[in-house]
Amino acid sequence: MIQVRGLTKRFGDRVAVDRLDLNITPGEIYGLVGPDGAGKTTTFRLLVGALRLDGGDGQVAGCDLRTGLNELRRHIGYLPQRFSLYGDLTVEENLRFFAEVNGLKASDWQPRRDEMLAFVGLAPFADRRADRLSGGMKQKLGLATALIHRPKLLLLDEPTGG
Repeated sequence: MIQVRGLTKRFGDRVAVDRLDLNITPGEIYGLVGPDGAGKTTTFRLLVGALRLDGGDGQVAGCDLRTGLNELRRHIGYLPQRFSLYGDLTVEENLRFFAEVNGLKASDWQPRRDEMLAFVGLAPFADRRADRLSGGMKQKLGLATALIHRPKLLLLDEPTGG
């Protein structure tokens, strides 16, 4: 599922990720643990294709980290540490937006919507604007947006924060 060798990222003279090797097979659960500034978020951003590699290579969900980024994004659910929702959209509208962006078929929308709203406990709040949700409810909606397209891989950065 994740195989990387020598993964490296620099910001100027600062090395944020230094030759990371990682092999995670399907069905396994891993945690990246370290102090603030250790490179955990940068590693996640490299694995989802949000940052370009400065060194190393690898595959995530069968997609090359250098050449398969468009395909990669269809197979990954990512909830960043600081995620954004559209405050002027309802819970359901946010879900629909992320479903469309991530390529969920229109025919799959209604059953998947119902499934995700029930899973995160937001069905009674489907028509509520996101900017009127509590912090915990926003976190649940963020998780639902990361899962809406049935990704092969789910990456959560600081999932218990906030």
